[in-house]
Amino acid sequence: MISPKWSRLHRNAIRLLGRARNSSATVASISLLRFKRGMRDTTSSIWSRYVEFASVRGGKVTVTNGLRCETVPLRRLAISRIDTLIIVGGGRDGIVAAISDDRLRQWVVKAALQVRRLASVCSGAFALAHWGLLRTRRATTHWSAAETFQKYYPAVRVEADSLYVKDGNVWTSGGVTSGIDMSLAMVEADHGRWLATRIARQLVLTARRVGNQAQYSFELKAQAGRYAELVEWIRRNMGRRLDLVMLAARAGESERTFSRGFKAQTSATPARFVETLRLQAAQHRLEGGASVKATARAVGFASPEHLSRVFKRRLAMSPLEYRRAHIGDR
Repeated sequence: MISPKWSRLHRNAIRLLGRARNSSATVASISLLRFKRGMRDTTSSIWSRYVEFASVRGGKVTVTNGLRCETVPLRRLAISRIDTLIIVGGGRDGIVAAISDDRLRQWVVKAALQVRRLASVCSGAFALAHWGLLRTRRATTHWSAAETFQKYYPAVRVEADSLYVKDGNVWTSGGVTSGIDMSLAMVEADHGRWLATRIARQLVLTARRVGNQAQYSFELKAQAGRYAELVEWIRRNMGRRLDLVMLAARAGESERTFSRGFKAQTSATPARFVETLRLQAAQHRLEGGASVKATARAVGFASPEHLSRVFKRRLAMSPLEYRRAHIGDR
């Protein structure tokens, strides 16, 4: 069923905070999403997008990734017509310049009181926090900056492991790709799962990730460490019993030495690591349409109930809810 909201015009102001070559370190864009009823053949026929970039003074701006933008000045933006304002992160110099710009601060603080939704991507959360817009709220930022973020802004309840966090009408996300996950969640909140799923498919995303999935993969870290061969063996044998005794013997170490060494290498205990690999494998199987029972058996969980407990503890949803979120009721 198509949401009635599709008929409205959304104006999303997206501010890109990055190192710029002109006097303004801030770029903004306005996306105008025009939804049309009854056109379900492709996502491109559902909406057309109009983007306008803006900076404090206007003019040409080159951001950190080399993108050159022709911008209009902030004074030309009608805050009352903005639906979603997103502060997007960048390099350290760009963020420092942005949060130090008093005109930018005044404009964003004023806009935050009027827009329907306020958000940030990556280190953009530093700007929101510095301007007092995240005080006492739950939030996240890029995992590599989370410790620094918490140190400088202790009033923010930092959830460093989350891909994105929603606290009221304020959203924050980790790295750049988790900003895509956050954006899809916004689309689903506004217009339903069908449209969000179609957009994900159009972007050729292998899967939509929920916000409380971890943004930092200690599996990748382990693949380059001294236990790389063991990690690969674990992945090939997830259906087996993988307890501490088994893994320590496989690594040729005592249980105590193995436990300490493995955590030092991967930032996770062996039990936590195995559970995470099994959870990831379960997610992939459910995304492919496997049943909960078959998934639990294939990836080494003791029972479907055990799988459900892990899903609810780690992802705050059941395996069936996760499956439906990705492939519907089929």
